Amino acid sequence: MKKLFTLFTSAALISSAAVPFTPASAENSYDLTVTVDTSGFRKPISPYIYGINYIRRGEAPDVTTFSARQGGNRHSAYNWENNASSAGADYKHYSDAYLVNFKKDSLAVPGANSLEFSEDMTAQNINYKVTTVQMADYAAADTDGEVTEDEIAPSDRWVPVKAFKNAPFSLIPDTNDNAVYIDEYVNYLVQKLGDSTTTTGIQGYSLDNEPSLWVSTHARMHPEKPTCKEIVDKSVEFASAVKSADPNAEVYGGVLYGFNAYKSFNDAPDWETEGNGYSWFISYFLDKMAQAEKENGKRLVDVLDLHYYSEAKGTDRVTACEDTSHTDCIEARLQAPRTLWDSTYTENSWLGQYNEKYLPILPLVNESIEKYYPDTKLSFTEYSFGGGNHISGAIAEADALGIFAKNGVYMANSWAVASDESYTHAAINLYTNYDGNGAKFGDTLVKSSTPDIEKSSVYASINGTDESKLNIVLMNKSQTESQNSSVNITSSAQYNTAKVYGITSGSSEIKLLETVNNIKDNSFTLELPPLTVVQIELTDSDYTMMGDVNSDGTVDNTDLSLLQDWILAKPDVTLNNWKAADLCADGILDSFDICLLRKMLHSWQTEEIVPTEISFVKTKTAQWKLRNGMDGKTLQCTFKGTPGNSINMCYGYWNPVIINESTGEPGKWFNNDDTKLGEYTFDENGEAVITFKVPADAMNVELITLNHTVIQDGKKVQLEKEGFDLIKVIIAE
Repeated sequence: MKKLFTLFTSAALISSAAVPFTPASAENSYDLTVTVDTSGFRKPISPYIYGINYIRRGEAPDVTTFSARQGGNRHSAYNWENNASSAGADYKHYSDAYLVNFKKDSLAVPGANSLEFSEDMTAQNINYKVTTVQMADYAAADTDGEVTEDEIAPSDRWVPVKAFKNAPFSLIPDTNDNAVYIDEYVNYLVQKLGDSTTTTGIQGYSLDNEPSLWVSTHARMHPEKPTCKEIVDKSVEFASAVKSADPNAEVYGGVLYGFNAYKSFNDAPDWETEGNGYSWFISYFLDKMAQAEKENGKRLVDVLDLHYYSEAKGTDRVTACEDTSHTDCIEARLQAPRTLWDSTYTENSWLGQYNEKYLPILPLVNESIEKYYPDTKLSFTEYSFGGGNHISGAIAEADALGIFAKNGVYMANSWAVASDESYTHAAINLYTNYDGNGAKFGDTLVKSSTPDIEKSSVYASINGTDESKLNIVLMNKSQTESQNSSVNITSSAQYNTAKVYGITSGSSEIKLLETVNNIKDNSFTLELPPLTVVQIELTDSDYTMMGDVNSDGTVDNTDLSLLQDWILAKPDVTLNNWKAADLCADGILDSFDICLLRKMLHSWQTEEIVPTEISFVKTKTAQWKLRNGMDGKTLQCTFKGTPGNSINMCYGYWNPVIINESTGEPGKWFNNDDTKLGEYTFDENGEAVITFKVPADAMNVELITLNHTVIQDGKKVQLEKEGFDLIKVIIAE
């Protein structure tokens, strides 16, 4: 049996934030047969299932994704004309400038929240973006704080929202006409960003957010319980407005918060009459949208959009349970994705207890689509199984992504926006960037199975029809037992090498755990410790570990001695891996290869601290937003420009803890004399290096250029700010 972690020390597998890994004994393990067949069943995988949610500038997580959605409760009352929005019941029914980070310069730009969303996502090469249009009758009129009960809409704290302007559009909206127009909003975004067919444009529009909950989330704006007829009529009207301004954009309809919305639109006042003859609200909504297409001569809603926060319970509901000592919570979370697809499973919750006839959810949803409105796509633009800071969260997320692929989901956006969702993000990266260099799960699902779905899940893929590379995601859900996996593959390709990348209980970092060489007859074995999820990359060409002359899986002085003896022609010396010894890659083994191998070993044996490089995004000309999580750290920023020119820099940051004197509430933006970094001159290599310490509790740190100058005839002349760039930021200490 191959040991998966032979090269890792126990210290590397233990983290204070996770359950420590204790190697299982031979008696404390189970055998599992994994079968994969690339020759039969194949199903395209939508890349957009690997998505995230984005609320406002600077809050997109550092994870590789292929779609992004901008939405949530805040966006139901977003006023694109002045960037005001309402927190609703989430925070004292406050109307403020939260969605533009309380920045005055952003506040003055119409639609700044969506413009910044597009710019940030485009910078991350996310070319499929969905934002939200408002259809709950009103939007926030101001940023003046709490809306009281005697200011319920209609009042001067709210401005009416209308689908159509029925007048010429303007790129400078009239903030005094007592109306906000959605067709004008979409047209504005098209003019500023390009239409939905461009990489910078918005590809999809969501018809508000969780409308069945308006009466509770936004009681000051929509105090009456919404009806089924209301949501249907508004969906048709506002979808028509979107399509009139951007005909190729996709419209996301329903945006249903959870099962009770799927079932009866949260017991809408007219469900008993409107829903007569339908098994649940999803079928009703789809049928009404199909009728609307016939009446309007075109499809208005392209995607049925659902939200899904698991109701499964252990000690607590899994989305709320953060105590990693509660093993029943962990177990409930590990099994919770099965509610989406597995008819043999009933979760411990009110959903499983009282609504079993609707389970599993995905087959019933797809059945409704096929019956009432074929070719409607399906999305989950919010979903969570909790445990974002624990290995169980990573396994549940990885399982859900495989389930989405298997059930034809078009887009999915994890609601992983808490301060620590590192395990959830790692699970997404396990599909989208598992080697750190862009390697990803294939675009075509192939047949895979395991006989014990309680303890393990498996998903496999190839790219198109090419079987030369095979990816397998395999997980061990057992909290106490190791998994002895026997992997058997049927394929026209003959796989020789398997690289095993994984996430363990010790760390959310994806690591190359093992390379399996000399696979025979497309079969091999692995041992997975308790609570582990791996991505196995198989190729049909021999993998060569350069320097591993004796093919023992390591590179050490034994390989150096063997190569020296062979070149000296000592008797009875043979090389198991001639190619691995040819470090010069010139087809000849000689002293040059010995020198390179000696240098390789020396560099490995010399302890060297490699600075950690962090990511950043250019937010506007000569201004860069740094990745969050750098508070208290010293950063070294390297700029590239013309030798002899100078830059004068400062930084700004948001402190969410400190009390703002003007509002009396937590949260304040700092950009003052204390944050000035001073003037720096580009050296003869065209580099200027600035080192500074990020204050404690700082978020959304931005480097800001005050001016860019050159000395001409003894005088300082200000230059355009396009003449230099930030090229690298590292953690100095």
